[in-house]
Amino acid sequence: MRNVFFFIFLIAFIVSSCKAQNPILKKTDPGFIYAADPAAEVFNGKVYVYSSRDVPDAVNFSTMQDYAVLESSDLKTWINHGVVIKPREYTWAHGQMNAPDVAYKNSWYYFYFPYNKTHIGVAKSRTPIGPWQEAVSDKITTIFDPTVFVDDDGQAYIYGNDHKVNIGEPGAHIMGAKLKDNMIELDGPWVRLSEEIVSEAVHIFKRNGIYYFNARVGPVTKYWMADTPLPQYATLKGTLAPDAPNAPNHASAIEFNNEWYFFYHRGDVNDGSFYRRSACFEKMTFREDGTIVPIEYTLENDKIEK
Repeated sequence: MRNVFFFIFLIAFIVSSCKAQNPILKKTDPGFIYAADPAAEVFNGKVYVYSSRDVPDAVNFSTMQDYAVLESSDLKTWINHGVVIKPREYTWAHGQMNAPDVAYKNSWYYFYFPYNKTHIGVAKSRTPIGPWQEAVSDKITTIFDPTVFVDDDGQAYIYGNDHKVNIGEPGAHIMGAKLKDNMIELDGPWVRLSEEIVSEAVHIFKRNGIYYFNARVGPVTKYWMADTPLPQYATLKGTLAPDAPNAPNHASAIEFNNEWYFFYHRGDVNDGSFYRRSACFEKMTFREDGTIVPIEYTLENDKIEK
C-alpha cells in the first residue's frame, strides 16, 4: 500500500512539474516582487527575463526605479535574482524608470534602461545577471520603451516609439536606429518604421529571415512583418494579443528549445493592480505563411511538455 501511495505522489509531482503556472512569480514565493515589462532573452541556453519592478504600494508608475532578473533553464523552475541594478545610484540617472532590455555583444551584456521616462542609459556586465557597471555617464539617446536587437551579422539596432519625445513626423510610431559596434552610440538617425500610430511597448524578433515588430496600439498588442530590420514601412498584420488583464501590456518574444514564447504582464494576479503587475508567458504558434496565431492568455499553461 505504501508503494501505491508513493507511486500516486510521484505521478502527481511529474504532472505538476510539466506545467508552467502563470504568473511566473507567486506572492507566496520567497523574495516575491512585482516583475513587470518582461524583456525575455536567451543566453547560454537559459532564459533570462529582465523586468522593471512595481513596488507593493504603487498607485502610479512614478515609483518604478530599479530592475530585476528572473532565470530559468526549462521554463518550469525559476530563479528570482531580485533587484540587480539600481540606476538611481548613478549620479546621472533619475526619475521614472520604465521597461528595459538587454543585449549581448563582444563579450559584454548591455542593459538598456530609461530614466526620466525617455532618456536611455546603459550598464554592462560580463554575465547575464550582473554585477552591472556604468557603461556611460549620460543618456545615449531619447526614446520610449527601448528594445535592442543584434542581427545575425552582428549589427545592433535600437527601437522604441516617440510618443513622449519629438522625433521626426508628428504622431507616435515604431522607430529604429543602428547602434555602433560599441553598443552605446547611435550610428545614424532614427527612422520611422510604421505607417500606423502606436501607443508604446515596441519589441522586435526575427524568425526564418522575417523581422517581426510588435507594439501596443490602444489596449491590444499588434504586429508587423518586414524583410529588413529598418523597413519603411513594415506591414501591419493584425492583433498579436488582446488587452492584458488590468495592465497596459508590454510584451517580448523568444525562441527557446525550438519553441516560441510570448512574455507579457498582467495586473489581476498576486493581489496586483494596474500599477502592480506580474510577468507571465504563453506559447506562440505560427502559420505556414509566417503570420502568428493570436495569443490567448492563461493562468495555468499546460502546453509545455516535459
